[in-house]
Amino acid sequence: MMKRQGWIPLVMAMLVGGVLFAAEELDVYTYMYEQATSPQERLGILKNVAEARIQGAGQLYATALSRILLDVPNLRTAAERQATEESVRLIVQMLGDAKYGGAAADLWKTVQSFSNPLVKADALIALGRIRANEYFEQVVRTLQDLNTQVPPDPEAGEKIAYGAILALEKYQRLEGYLPVFFASIGWYTQRVRNQAERSLPLIAENPEAPLSSVIQSPGYSYEVQSLALKKMDESAAPGASKSRVAALALQQAWKAVTQDVKQRVQLGNMRKMALTMLRRYGTSDTALLASLERSYKEGIDFEERVGAVEVLAGMGSDDAARLLAAFLMEMNTKRRSNLITAEDERMVRALIPALGKTGKSIVRPALQQVEFVDWTDAVKNLAKEALGNIK
Repeated sequence: MMKRQGWIPLVMAMLVGGVLFAAEELDVYTYMYEQATSPQERLGILKNVAEARIQGAGQLYATALSRILLDVPNLRTAAERQATEESVRLIVQMLGDAKYGGAAADLWKTVQSFSNPLVKADALIALGRIRANEYFEQVVRTLQDLNTQVPPDPEAGEKIAYGAILALEKYQRLEGYLPVFFASIGWYTQRVRNQAERSLPLIAENPEAPLSSVIQSPGYSYEVQSLALKKMDESAAPGASKSRVAALALQQAWKAVTQDVKQRVQLGNMRKMALTMLRRYGTSDTALLASLERSYKEGIDFEERVGAVEVLAGMGSDDAARLLAAFLMEMNTKRRSNLITAEDERMVRALIPALGKTGKSIVRPALQQVEFVDWTDAVKNLAKEALGNIK
């Protein structure tokens, strides 16, 4: 066999002359890598391979990573460690580019073996890029653990979290959505939270299932549940999915019981957001009638009360129309008893057009009664217009 000293010049000359084909070129680089005696020399060879963009180099990178993992305990100097870490970062990037699934086990070992957070992050990203499903749960757990507790070194933790977020983006599995969602609202700096925000729609266009689980779970704060509802509204999910999640949120917000003033405001705001979504995307779910009635009668403010009216008007069902008619009949009774408040006056002006919007003949008696109650001419005119909309 040709001695190493004579081999390298000949190889370089052949490379310059363009004589070698890709397979032969790869064999040459593989031989050179195997003969290298230091991490620095091996790094130089890897850089040359990467620059050459040789097809089929995945096996060389995988072999190089396996060897490095064996050599890590034997690194003695800072220079050796630095060259090794730079090599690993280059290798895992190239393995990701090549979608080289055969390296999955060593990529996870890399996450475990190196303390450098950038090396860990790059290896996590590579696992996602090659869709190494056998290590998906480990990637999820890595991000979940970081989300749950700020590590002793927050800066290092952020770098690892960033890599895990990008990995889960590449996996594009629905099970990875919630860890990234919680990262988007977690303790991290804006850079990491922004990346999580960008990754969410790439993981799932329709996150109905995971976000519904957050809204239903008593283990999450009302603030987090509201953020889940907001994220659903911002998603690319179809309107029907958004409407179902909004309906769930409205019902859950009325099930909650608290004496805490701040939490009551949070629940009220969640209900108002849900009502806005239901109005925007529509609903015909009669199971919502009880919650809508509570929002009308017990809502935190006028916005919530009128929101319930508008949702009922758009439902298109006889039951919803009957409920609206009952609300107006109650207002007529209060007017007769001179118990009307300024807010009631405003609500009547919202109720009457809503009744007209239903188009249901069953609301006629409530609207006709307005004429015989001491309402202002403006209110009576609204009732006449609403009656004109009913066929």
